Amino acid sequence: MKYGFLIFIIFLLLSLNKTFSISNKEKKTIQIIHADLIQNNENQAFILTGKIHLKHDKYHLFCDKVIYEKKNHKFYGYGNVRLISGKNRIISQNIVGNFFDFKLSGKVVLYQEKTKLTADTINFNFKKKLLQAINNVVLFFDRMKLTTKMLEYNLISNQIFYKKNSILHYGDYTICSKEGFFYIDKKKVELKHDIKLIGKNYTIYANTLVYSFKQDQIHFHDSAIIVQNTNFDNFIYTKEALFSFRKKTFLFKNYVSIHYNGKIIRGEYLFFDQNKKCGFMRNIFLENTKKKYFLISSGYGKFDLHSGSLILKKDPKIIKISKNNSVLIYSNILKINLKKNDTYSIQAFSIKSFFLNKTENIQGTCNFFHYESSNSEMKFDGNPILWFHNQKITGKTIYIQSDEKNDSLIKNIKIIKNASYIKKINSEEFNQIEGDIITGFFNKENSLEKVIIQGNINSIFFLYPYNTNKGKKIINKSSCEFLSIYLDKSKNIRKIYCEKKARSEFIPIDQKTPKEFLYLSTFDWKEKDKPKKNHKLLIVHKEIEKYKEESLLEKKTIKNMVKNK
Repeated sequence: MKYGFLIFIIFLLLSLNKTFSISNKEKKTIQIIHADLIQNNENQAFILTGKIHLKHDKYHLFCDKVIYEKKNHKFYGYGNVRLISGKNRIISQNIVGNFFDFKLSGKVVLYQEKTKLTADTINFNFKKKLLQAINNVVLFFDRMKLTTKMLEYNLISNQIFYKKNSILHYGDYTICSKEGFFYIDKKKVELKHDIKLIGKNYTIYANTLVYSFKQDQIHFHDSAIIVQNTNFDNFIYTKEALFSFRKKTFLFKNYVSIHYNGKIIRGEYLFFDQNKKCGFMRNIFLENTKKKYFLISSGYGKFDLHSGSLILKKDPKIIKISKNNSVLIYSNILKINLKKNDTYSIQAFSIKSFFLNKTENIQGTCNFFHYESSNSEMKFDGNPILWFHNQKITGKTIYIQSDEKNDSLIKNIKIIKNASYIKKINSEEFNQIEGDIITGFFNKENSLEKVIIQGNINSIFFLYPYNTNKGKKIINKSSCEFLSIYLDKSKNIRKIYCEKKARSEFIPIDQKTPKEFLYLSTFDWKEKDKPKKNHKLLIVHKEIEKYKEESLLEKKTIKNMVKNK
């Protein structure tokens, strides 16, 4: 930004001072190119009238009338005042000066190449080298237009200061602020206090804003709020942000919170490339306020708007807490795919542990997890294992179907291929079932009440009380193609139905019975592999409590910054 048009005015006035206050040591001449009338009256004043054209060096002054008072070295210029030097010029109706300061008034306009400044009045102080534009001030520079009540230009520091509810227009943006600085040498603008940047699609509220002309970027050094114009509930809150218009990149530092259609994504760092439509975040905390679940990652996440995907790495967790159900999944990698009609899918890889269903206290591990929001179905694949109430379920794939009307309720669990069910009675005795498919059905209290096993079924049940065969324990070994088991409220078996090619035998056992006789060929019980829940839940609840505390502080800050919608 160049402001040479201001400097040439100063040189002109200094030159006039040297001419009218005649010195024995040095004389400078001002050429009167034209004046209709020249007078030297008794009041020791020079008066020039009629189409005046004065020239000093390369500077030209045009006006209708000039009065110069020799006693106080003060001059007055009236009517169509124009100061011109090359392409630089100033236009006003009046000019008054005493060679220490001067005043231009009456629709003042300053021109210098692509720069234009208009105001009702402009004052200039020679000693302080300070120019001041007052009332109806408008500054045009390149693509910028500034309107304000007062503007100051300091020639020593080479910077412009303006205040009193200024409005800056830049491209499609309108920026309001109480104070602003133009650093000419550094080619940057700094705005302060109650900033409001209005664009086509969003409005930004901030306390500080720095714009660099060279880098074509905006830096918010403290809190900023980016609000969607069509929906005030959709916004981004950040403690520091950097927008590069040239590179089309956005960087949020220290803290960022994105609120969009009932979802809140929070992180310590967010980078977004607008050209590539992708970016990444660090330390992510996502809340879905409508579905009441959270996603947490202590590492980082990559997102791609072209494919609508978000990938979280380093210990990502899925948490859903409700009255009748809860979900907690720990994994190495978590991927979310956004689809049409606000539906989405979630995939988790290398599941370290998961916890489901408050009532049944289900916990387990697997290699792969998949969830579809369109049908509320969870899929556990790759050696999945479920544990609950001293029971264990395994298979090739496990599906958990939620209720269509209330996804906090589990409708059923289905285990596909190589399905196995084991219930521990004591350290040596286990009820066991294996088959092709096992399906468990839940009641409205989210408790398992019925189990159906289909295809190639083998089972071992220990029968109690032992009132036959001289008190010896009895096991029931059976096989069939269809088996139904009904459970009571205490999770004990109350009915068993064995159908289609059913074979069953009751066998008494004692201490001499070989151990392998008591187990099916696929039996596997390693209780040490059962995930520990209490410690992990405590950590998760602490993270959620911290998140809630930060949310309260965030709301207070936003309320103070955005006073009026």
